[in-house]
Amino acid sequence: MIQNQNEKMIDVRPVIKIAGAGPSGLTAAICLARSGLSVEVFEAKKAVGDRFIGDFQVIENASFKEDALDMFKRMGIQNNFFLKPVHQAVFYDHRLKPYPVQSDCPYGYFIMRGPGGETLDQGLLNQARSAGVKIHYGRRVKPEAVDIVATGPAVADGLAKEMTFSTDLPDTISVLFDMDVSPGGYSYLFVVDGQATFGCAITRDFDGIKNYFEIALKRFQTIQTFVINRPKFAYSYMNFCLKSSAMDNGKPFVGEAGGFQDYLFGLGIRYAIKTGYAAATSILDNESYDILWQQEIGSAQEVSLVNRSLYEIGGNWGLASFVKRAGRRDLQTYLAKWHKQALWKKLLLPWIKQFWEKESRCFHRIPDHWCREKPLASSKTELGPLKENRPSSQNTLLK
Repeated sequence: MIQNQNEKMIDVRPVIKIAGAGPSGLTAAICLARSGLSVEVFEAKKAVGDRFIGDFQVIENASFKEDALDMFKRMGIQNNFFLKPVHQAVFYDHRLKPYPVQSDCPYGYFIMRGPGGETLDQGLLNQARSAGVKIHYGRRVKPEAVDIVATGPAVADGLAKEMTFSTDLPDTISVLFDMDVSPGGYSYLFVVDGQATFGCAITRDFDGIKNYFEIALKRFQTIQTFVINRPKFAYSYMNFCLKSSAMDNGKPFVGEAGGFQDYLFGLGIRYAIKTGYAAATSILDNESYDILWQQEIGSAQEVSLVNRSLYEIGGNWGLASFVKRAGRRDLQTYLAKWHKQALWKKLLLPWIKQFWEKESRCFHRIPDHWCREKPLASSKTELGPLKENRPSSQNTLLK
């Protein structure tokens, strides 16, 4: 601040500009603004969380030793949003055989997404505003015009159709693992205090998502018939890639804009918050963003790629073994072992990276990275990106 001849205070601090007001962008904005910097966030939508429908999502609590609540505390993020620890669930295999699972420590935390109310989006927005962050809605800016890129996923590596509704069901956490119902993914039903989220997530055959969703819903109705009141529908997709650097033209790419994601179950909110915090720290302390996000995440993404390949290659019988074992032990401990780096996973990783690819055209924003898309053969170079690997016109409500 300086004072001119007319005794008016003029703010001469440099303005930090962020593209995107999702969890990663708002986390970075909060940390920067609370440290005294002037911050502006440019959000392409008309409201923060505008792409969501009040759906329940999960912050997983097994891929890192640090509990999610301790992570928020360390980063100075207040819990001013709906946050419910989860200890129990019922997993179903492809034969609809149930396996109750439980854990002493929470294996995850329910949150809600969307504009207003007790959602994560609204909570982070309120904290950003209280810290002095300026939000510009309906403003799509180019990466070169900002200091941090947090614009979300650019391509679909996984796709889900979701429905929220009110119901007479008791509190429920049910997950169905059936490759015929949700290829490469799973379907799920979450109910908390009469509000429900049902979804079908897949990693293959994206054009069939509507059909898979209907099949999954019928399967859940055979387990227990339930009433669906005031349904709302939306689509979401996830973005994943491996890289040594998440910088492009000197700009840190955070969250799914940088391909940060747990590839096993597609739960990326922790990655978004961690990388948003790392980007803010890199500016405040003048440190390398790449070093900081690697310290936050370590080898977790590489492990998740190995887990994802095993998940898909194993098919229904492999998933049946997975849920059976999960029902025999503490779920949080069991999932933590899956996410732990091991020598055999490290040795398997190069093989997976080399052979577990498909011909397509890559649309990830990070310049130097690995993803499942490899260059199209010369005879196909004029075909354009395969429909499976990018959001189609139906996905205007995608996260």
